[in-house]
Amino acid sequence: MSVVSSVLSVNPRLIFLVVFVAVMAYLLYRDRDKVQRQSILFYRRTKHGIEYIDKIANAAPRFWNFYGWTGVVFAVLTIPFILFNVLVSFSNMLSTGGSSGGPSLVAPGLNSQASFQSGISFIPIEYWLISIAVLMFVHELSHGIVARAEDMEINSVGWIVLGIIPGAFVEPKGENMLPGADDEDSEESDTEDQDSGGPWDQGSWTSQLKVLAAGSFANYITAFVFAVLSLALFMQVAHPAGVVYSAQEGYPAFESGMDNGTIYSIDGERVRYSDEIISISENFSVNDTVNLNTSEGEFNVTMTERNGSAYIGVLMGSGKGIMSAFYDMINDRRVIKPAYEGMEGVLSWTLSMLQTVALLNLLIGMFNMLPAKPLDGGQMVGTLIERFLPDSQGLLNYWSIMIWLALLGSILFSIVTAVI
Repeated sequence: MSVVSSVLSVNPRLIFLVVFVAVMAYLLYRDRDKVQRQSILFYRRTKHGIEYIDKIANAAPRFWNFYGWTGVVFAVLTIPFILFNVLVSFSNMLSTGGSSGGPSLVAPGLNSQASFQSGISFIPIEYWLISIAVLMFVHELSHGIVARAEDMEINSVGWIVLGIIPGAFVEPKGENMLPGADDEDSEESDTEDQDSGGPWDQGSWTSQLKVLAAGSFANYITAFVFAVLSLALFMQVAHPAGVVYSAQEGYPAFESGMDNGTIYSIDGERVRYSDEIISISENFSVNDTVNLNTSEGEFNVTMTERNGSAYIGVLMGSGKGIMSAFYDMINDRRVIKPAYEGMEGVLSWTLSMLQTVALLNLLIGMFNMLPAKPLDGGQMVGTLIERFLPDSQGLLNYWSIMIWLALLGSILFSIVTAVI
């Protein structure tokens, strides 16, 4: 076997991983004089970029005030929702013995399709890296913009690499979010007025809530934008493979042996939407026999009468319109149009990437609102407790420890159960 053949036989995602790690290593080495390292954590602090955040924040202060409060509303709705779902996942895990329904880590994998399951879920590595990079960038940028709009000071901005995971950060003044700030020179870091408070503890309690909620709110907006892009591309390049159906008991389709599946054609005439089946049916009369080519096989169905028309007896999906297209997209029920078949691989990859970015921004943004420190949801609850129940901060700390122990324990339990 030649070297070229050997390379081509390797999983392309493994090749991508090797190339990506090599590029990251080169970039870190090239900037080594300004990069700090703590174990497998590499980061680069700088003040460059803060001026752009200031410009964005100062360009439309009223908008960012509205944006901040809208984020708080979404956070108030998300916090009980995600807590309820985490508790339900604990219950499902216990009821199934850890085989399904429990919390899951989302990790990069060499698989070609996303695999969601209890314990640990694997996402194709290139989708995962793109999603995490986008997620962290918009999350931290949103924190920074709203913070400056609320007159909070920023100590530094920069990029971060944890192992091979890329990301970005915005570090508030008075809080060393990353180690090593005291080692930075005056150009890259300002360590004056350091205190022991939590992240974004400057300003009023309402300002703190807006800043803390801004990160996840940006992830929700990003999820929506990528979902819309994916749907727009999907509607442009794909169409249904056929019409999804469920045979109705007591009618001809059911009696001929059909159950549920997809109808591809009627008497050789291709169908993709439910209204096409209705239109074709108008050309037949009661007691006419038609041939249906379906995902279950071929069936000869003698049409019956319903409401004065010939009827085969199926409930149909695959209608036209945005909602039908969205339902088809999330259920992977369409195929690339013939005009785009030459680009099928690229289009399928792009659609999956857009959908993965949208999904991970939504899921991780919601998880970040879990009311447990140091997540933003926990910090928001801590801000409210500090404002209204200052003697109860210790309870939140104990609660946070319990939540994290339960999450870690349930994930380990699900992994061990799957292995044995």
